[in-house]
Amino acid sequence: MGRRFLYYKIVAAILPITIFLSTVSCKRYSTDYYITNQSGIGVYHSMDQKKEVIRKFDKIVNDLSLLPVSFRYDGKNYKGFGNQFDEISRNTVQDGAKITTSICLEYRKELQVDVILAIYPDYSAYEWTVYFKNISTDDSALLENIKCADLSFTGENPILKGIYGDGGIDDSGPYAPYSMQMKSEKHIHMTPATGRATYHYFPYFNLEYGEGGTFIAIGWPILWGASFEYREDGGETVDFTAGQESFSSYLKPGEQIRTPLAAFLEYEGRDEARAMNLWRHWFIECNMRKIGGKLFEPNLSGGTSWLYNEMVQATDENQIKAMKQYLRNDVPITYWWMDAGWYFRTGEESLKVWLDTGTWMPDTTRFPSKFKDISDFGAENGVKTLLWFEPEVVRLDWADHDVTNGIPKEYMLDNNLADFGNEDFVHWAVARVSRILEEGGISLYRQDYGINPAANFNALNTEKRVGIRENLYAQGYYKYWDLLIERFPDMMIDSCAAGGGRNDLESMRRAVPLHKTDHDYSNQEDKQSMHQSLFMWLPYFGACTTGPTTYTEADVYTMRSSYAPWIAMTWQVYYGRLNWDAIRESVQEWQKINSYYYSDYYQLTEWSRGTSGWRGWEFFDPSVGEGFIQMFRPADAVEATKHIVLRGLDPDVEYRIVNQDTGAIQTGYGNVLLTEGLDVTIAEPRGSAVFLIERIY
Repeated sequence: MGRRFLYYKIVAAILPITIFLSTVSCKRYSTDYYITNQSGIGVYHSMDQKKEVIRKFDKIVNDLSLLPVSFRYDGKNYKGFGNQFDEISRNTVQDGAKITTSICLEYRKELQVDVILAIYPDYSAYEWTVYFKNISTDDSALLENIKCADLSFTGENPILKGIYGDGGIDDSGPYAPYSMQMKSEKHIHMTPATGRATYHYFPYFNLEYGEGGTFIAIGWPILWGASFEYREDGGETVDFTAGQESFSSYLKPGEQIRTPLAAFLEYEGRDEARAMNLWRHWFIECNMRKIGGKLFEPNLSGGTSWLYNEMVQATDENQIKAMKQYLRNDVPITYWWMDAGWYFRTGEESLKVWLDTGTWMPDTTRFPSKFKDISDFGAENGVKTLLWFEPEVVRLDWADHDVTNGIPKEYMLDNNLADFGNEDFVHWAVARVSRILEEGGISLYRQDYGINPAANFNALNTEKRVGIRENLYAQGYYKYWDLLIERFPDMMIDSCAAGGGRNDLESMRRAVPLHKTDHDYSNQEDKQSMHQSLFMWLPYFGACTTGPTTYTEADVYTMRSSYAPWIAMTWQVYYGRLNWDAIRESVQEWQKINSYYYSDYYQLTEWSRGTSGWRGWEFFDPSVGEGFIQMFRPADAVEATKHIVLRGLDPDVEYRIVNQDTGAIQTGYGNVLLTEGLDVTIAEPRGSAVFLIERIY
């Protein structure tokens, strides 16, 4: 069985042909692009598609008046950057699959505009971000209506597809998929009203039109806005605009703001499963953070959040004792998860509730080693430690504020939110957090954000200074993570915001979402539904095994419902009848399949919620001819047998499908499994099945 945690190749076979394209003719600037002629079984872009994207992108790089970014400055509307903007410098660098061109412009000795464009030639993907800086000694004119993307897509039958964010919309449930016919919808506008970027709405879109489509991603951690407008003018067109939802401000001398990141991936054909895997390839290989050149591996954690009121009642001793329960039962955890509630309330007063945040000092009455004893014991047994922070949120009443150790008042936006737009706070937070991580021997930094900040930022808006504090805050938030990564290059970051509320593309280039929702993890069917849709968009995420009301109920169905790149086990480890056999055997099964989470993903059933419909999916790695199938028959699903048709296989290769419960083996050639499919039988309701797919040589 192939076990690889290396860069996942996007094809099974690549012809030894690399095409060199030089854009010299009739150009002011020359850029060299290298694209690979890919063939064989697998999902990849055609050479024609790659060349067309290069042509389009290169045209923009050489004429910034064509850059589809718009704004209004000093009462005048601009689209792109024409002759009024003097080019000061440009630089192009290649880093692996990415070619980045940075262009510095100047406008009337008032504004410096930095345009950062990047293309990924083998992925038919490109992106840009624009920075505006006041380089004069006076306040600038009003800068407003900034759109990081202002462009049109033309083609028949445009359909907007995607998923909602954590929390969903109305009663959809978290991460529910949608498909909207633009001809009937006419106008669609999405914005996360809470101010948490991926709560309710999700800034990742798949717009199908004509004979293909474009994926769009907006990288912004707070209030983004995206609009899709349908029109018919000799054809069907969708006008797309996006940016920070509200911005209208002058810039003070030296002040700099930026647009959200706008990223696009074009594809041919209207095969949604194929297109989604093109997206996954780009996301995995060109966006996910690598540590030591490798993708973050699957992990299995243990923790006591349901046992000790998060960490409010936790101690050095009871954490080590609970960790021993997993180890003595041969459950090979790789991380120990320590969540909220480990800090003093104020001074040396211990907490009663974890919500009293603001004093980021370990409670040494409960953790005299400042977590070092826990981390050392874990290290002796191959277990790393994870620690929760919420560095910018202050819920503690200021009358009880710890003047010595708490966040200094001058670093606050208001009484509840510290200001990442203040560079002094950024460095204060880096120093405080780093000290705790280093003293405690912590290996993974977990950041939460349990606040809806839209109201905080809106309250700070004043005439001609709308959105400026949000913009500066967003920049500081990214910088804070960058400084932590610089200081701890081998440490992964967990992105959390009361669940999956801040998982925009910029954040996902720095972190992974281990706690994708605050939805009840005891609802195994909702968890299955979340996984089915989220696997399409975010290849790495975590899942808790249960919620606080069911943490004694360990069985195979629950464990399999939690299969994801990171499983967070939250069992009542002292419960005498806890089914350690089911836990251990399920973990062994998960270890057989978890290397395939970075391979191609296919839904095998229609998406649904509730307990009446089957759910299933397939992961398949065409480079080794292996993968797995996972199927669920919830409690109220009447049919005992479900017919499925597999995807991604080589039609000319024979495969064996091995049932992990019974050992039963079915064999068939790819052309049969891809067309006629096979039947899956799960005899009992609330049942599940896992099958390995193996190539027969």
